[in-house]
Amino acid sequence: MMNSKNIFIVFISIFAIAAGLWFYNGYKKAPSLPAYENDVKNEQGQTIKIADFKGQYVLVSYFQTWCSDCIKELPTIDHLQARVGKSKLVVLMISDESWEKIDHFKEKYCNTLDFYQSVKTLREQNIRVFPTTYLLNKEGVVIMSKLEGYDWSSDEAVNKCVD
Repeated sequence: MMNSKNIFIVFISIFAIAAGLWFYNGYKKAPSLPAYENDVKNEQGQTIKIADFKGQYVLVSYFQTWCSDCIKELPTIDHLQARVGKSKLVVLMISDESWEKIDHFKEKYCNTLDFYQSVKTLREQNIRVFPTTYLLNKEGVVIMSKLEGYDWSSDEAVNKCVD
C-alpha cells in the first residue's frame, strides 16, 4: 500500500519526466522563422531582407563556423541549389559571427553560396541549435525546417522546389 510520501514521489517523478519531454520537444523543433524581423548584411554592408525574394524559393540556414553539422550540411545545400537552379532558389547562409570568421569558413568549405551576417545575435532570435535551416516557398511560407543538419540534396527537398 502506498503512503502519501510515496504518492508524492511518484507524482513528482511523472511531472519531471513530462517537463523534460516538453523541453526536449521544444529544443528539437525549429523556432518560428525570425528572419522577417531581422536584417542581414552582405559583405559590402548592404541590408538584405528575405521578403525581397518573394517569388523565388528561399533556403535560410543559420549556422556557426565552429559547427560540425553545419559543415556537413553545406555541400548538400550547394547541391540543392545546383539541382534547382540559382534563378529558382536563393540560398542565404546567415551567421552572427565576424566577417573574418565567415570569410574563412566560406573559403574553406563553400565559395559558391551567398553568406550574410545577422544584425541581431542568433540567440536573440531564439536560434540555439545549429544549423537551423528553413525552406520557404515562393510566397515566403516555411515549407520545411530542419535542425542539426539534413541532406538538402535529397529528392524530398528538391521536389519541394518544383512548381
